[in-house]
Amino acid sequence: MIKGSQWIGLTAVALALIGCTPTDVNSELERLIERMPSITRMGREPPAETATAVGAQSVTTAEMEALVHAQINAIRQQEGLNSLQLNGRLAQVARQYSQRMAEEDFFAHVSPTGDSPAQRVSGANIPYWIVGENLFTSTNAPDPAPLAVQSWMDSPGHRENILRSSFTETGIGVWQRGNTYYFTQLLMRPL
Repeated sequence: MIKGSQWIGLTAVALALIGCTPTDVNSELERLIERMPSITRMGREPPAETATAVGAQSVTTAEMEALVHAQINAIRQQEGLNSLQLNGRLAQVARQYSQRMAEEDFFAHVSPTGDSPAQRVSGANIPYWIVGENLFTSTNAPDPAPLAVQSWMDSPGHRENILRSSFTETGIGVWQRGNTYYFTQLLMRPL
């Protein structure tokens, strides 16, 4: 349930975004989020539990998820940014999408049925201000986790997600099918 002070904050965001071009919406939203005072958490579910190996496909994939998280945070700290906190519920959404890509043999931010990262996060009842997604797949790589992070850092859009200061939480899901690994990293700023 949205309380009075939350409506004020949401109204301010909506009013500030009116008239923005699509390319300006993201940067304007980030600017507003940084300036906006904390919104009361009354009526909101308690914060999601810290992501653990619970729900991971295997010990190996859980280790890969932890390694990706550590490397992403090391990069963010080198850039003077805050670390991303693990969100267990977000990690579960990421794992489910990695599993789905593996089992349905596709690789895309928008699934064959048309759902986007934002729709998958909303469908899990995770409230957010802003959400992003990084994907990676690799076959026969001896050490796919560092390869995933390097690939994202070499890609302007994925790098932008990793270095976006408005993101505060992440969930990472790795799924293995044969010699192929699917990585999904969701990044968000919760409501």
